Amino acid sequence: MPLDKWQWSPSPLPGQVVLVTSRDSGGVVGIAPKSWLSVAAMTPLTIGFGCALSHQTARNVRDTGEFVVNVPGADLAETIWAMPEAADRWAGLTRLPGVAVEVPSVLECAAHLECVCDRIVEFHEGEVFIFGTVLRIAVVEQGLAGGDTAGRYAALGHPFFFLENGWCAPLGEPRRASHP
Repeated sequence: MPLDKWQWSPSPLPGQVVLVTSRDSGGVVGIAPKSWLSVAAMTPLTIGFGCALSHQTARNVRDTGEFVVNVPGADLAETIWAMPEAADRWAGLTRLPGVAVEVPSVLECAAHLECVCDRIVEFHEGEVFIFGTVLRIAVVEQGLAGGDTAGRYAALGHPFFFLENGWCAPLGEPRRASHP
């Protein structure tokens, strides 16, 4: 396979699609889909995502030190895919005020992780990985708090993954491994 991820088919590393909200120093809020996301550390809980340094998201996080990772369900896939060309990226989405940060979250997303920037690691050709300490996790759907495991994942709205070139796939039905 080529070393260029954009040419992978099939992609051996699908990335969960999230919406990262951020704001600039003037208070203008941005929203951007990201799919290169990972938990980086457990204590304190630290998550990170890949971005281009030229993107507004990276500039906003560098300027204000805050961002929110919003976890959408597969029902938002078409809205998210249209974002890069949309005149208004927030069309059809509702802002919720942040609690631990001054960045809003997205009401239509099942979960929100409010973060402060821990560090930004720069790589070649303007790519960065932004690490943030999670200050608060909020869930919108009541079904996320109780019930069986399959039901709680269904309440997340079936998170989905970027595969390649416009292809995506929702999380399949959860099942227990034969040896936990």
